[in-house]
Amino acid sequence: MDLNSIISSLTGNNLIGEIAKKFNIDPNKIIEVIKAAIPKFLGSMHQNASTAAGAAALTQALGNHAGQGFGINLEDGQKILSKIFGGNLGSVISSLGKQTSTPNDQVNNILASIAPNLLSVLGKGAGTGNIGNILGGLLGGSASANSGSSAGKVLGGLLGKIFKK
Repeated sequence: MDLNSIISSLTGNNLIGEIAKKFNIDPNKIIEVIKAAIPKFLGSMHQNASTAAGAAALTQALGNHAGQGFGINLEDGQKILSKIFGGNLGSVISSLGKQTSTPNDQVNNILASIAPNLLSVLGKGAGTGNIGNILGGLLGGSASANSGSSAGKVLGGLLGKIFKK
């Protein structure tokens, strides 16, 4: 699984249509925000997983969401955003809003809508024992300012150990 297949998993179903209808947002804008947001999600997950407690929380969250179907659950999505981004959530939303020319409230709604679905996609990968490879490869391949290829290798190794237990 690579970044494109994760994006396809999130956009290749009715989720985009549901978000577009619920929040009156152009589907193309939703896809643009998703593409810009995934590396930020993964980079923050890497930071959170750098501690034993963070790694355990990520493992539990991925396991809890692995069997879920796609759909909008804003309450769960907001909780996930708070845990993944913590006090940086506002700046992440603002940054994505500027990057994609999308109002911050729409960015927040999109992120909250996709967060549980992203964990479901990644959790399904964890169920097959390759979540370390998935996240490690994605982080290494998306080399943003916050996550380079060495970060991907670290996270990949850490999560690989977690899911082999």
